[in-house]
Amino acid sequence: MTSAPAYASMKSMTTATYVRHLDAALVGPRRVKRGLLREVGDHLEDATEAYGAAGYDADSAQDMAVADFGTVEEIAPSFQTTLAVASSRRTAWLLFAALAIQPFIWDGPLGPNHPDPDGAAYAILNALVEVGGGLVIATSLVLLAATGIGNRWFAAGRRVARFTSITALAATVFLKVSGLSMLLLSGGGTEPILWLLFVAFILVPMSMAGASARRTLATC
Repeated sequence: MTSAPAYASMKSMTTATYVRHLDAALVGPRRVKRGLLREVGDHLEDATEAYGAAGYDADSAQDMAVADFGTVEEIAPSFQTTLAVASSRRTAWLLFAALAIQPFIWDGPLGPNHPDPDGAAYAILNALVEVGGGLVIATSLVLLAATGIGNRWFAAGRRVARFTSITALAATVFLKVSGLSMLLLSGGGTEPILWLLFVAFILVPMSMAGASARRTLATC
């Protein structure tokens, strides 16, 4: 039940104003945010109509509907958590999509036609990419499960979203730096087609995943 002070602070606030205040308090994916705000508006409208049917005048019915729902400060955190998880799920998908193509690229255009060069530096880097790349792909699958279907089994909160964004940022830096290093160490830096492949299949998708990770971090 809403306390008298909270009710007083929201008295005469229209449902539209309440939704605008909630909108301003939330950060996250626009589509998900619009859906949440639409649900809030529908709930407030239904509650207002119910109070009106009970005999209250329009202003009083609206005030009571808003007061019953709770202050923006009270309900915004749970909505923000929903937005953070939704954003982290998008980041996990982008990371997985960017990673899934990597084995085909390195075993294809960047592989057979360009034998591994001699040298300890390249051998170490190659082993690091194979092991690290496998771990990152496995981690991206875990993150997809945790932020997607796994959210039905446990409430994936902001800590999961924050971990997803930080992991994605680290993965994008690792793949871009290691990919560029392998390209240069293999002697392919003078071939335009290899630079085009690097940009198209490593730099661009990893940058997209990184940008999504930064947006997710902002929602946490």
